[in-house]
Amino acid sequence: MKAKRPSAVIGVVDDDESVRMGLTSMLRAEGWSSVAFSSAKELLTDKQRFKLKLVITDIQMPDIDGFGLLASIKLWQRPIPVICITAYVTEEVSGRAAADGAAGFFAKPVDDERLLALIADLLAKGRRS
Repeated sequence: MKAKRPSAVIGVVDDDESVRMGLTSMLRAEGWSSVAFSSAKELLTDKQRFKLKLVITDIQMPDIDGFGLLASIKLWQRPIPVICITAYVTEEVSGRAAADGAAGFFAKPVDDERLLALIADLLAKGRRS
């Protein structure tokens, strides 16, 4: 097991429990702390949300979708990177993710190595700014 990485709490938002648990387990194995949320609303109303350094969110979710969550986070005083994931990849969805400012976009099942490399890069950039 890798050593715990300091000050990198990652939010994982997905209405599919198996995806949430899979991603949080992978992040924990890499030494990052993570917090799982079953919905965007759950994250947005959580008192600890401002401790997050990055969010990974599903796009297709009931109530507030991943794009709605991305838009809300962009309004924070200190916005954080948001990586979008989806099982329903279309040109429209991937184009919207880019246009809306997502830090990354992945199809499910997620390529773990690419996702981990992007997370490491985004968090390293965040520490330098």
